[in-house]
Amino acid sequence: MPVYPTQYHSLFTLPFTHVTDFTELADHCERFAHGIASSDEPLQKMALCGRLSACLALLQPTLNDPVPDCLKPSLTVEDIPAHRPAFEPEATQLAGYCQALTGLLMGGALAAETETVIAELLCELVDYFADTVKAPRWLKTGGETISLESLH
Repeated sequence: MPVYPTQYHSLFTLPFTHVTDFTELADHCERFAHGIASSDEPLQKMALCGRLSACLALLQPTLNDPVPDCLKPSLTVEDIPAHRPAFEPEATQLAGYCQALTGLLMGGALAAETETVIAELLCELVDYFADTVKAPRWLKTGGETISLESLH
């Protein structure tokens, strides 16, 4: 979901409140994050970070609430989906994420609560990274060895 320069204004004025449903808030979070990633302007990035933070602050406390009846039809399917959401970055991306988080922690400028969250995220990412790097890559079948990637 790339964000183009003319779309930034709409991101700054996109309305949301405590009554916005969680699916809309999740969509807004995606838009803000993609805007942050695609912007070269520090002020735009800062404003979008603020919008993302506000949206996440509204969304986070509702994550364990029951799904409202009015949203159930939009979250119901007739067939099992072929794909479920998954976090599957390449090993090089994971290494970069881990390096960036490590750099933040080494900077020593984070609030204690933020530092704890970043450290926990780093731990989870490093575990996932190590599992990814050490994961089997080939399957022996009789006298043949095939790439596991070719099976996906």
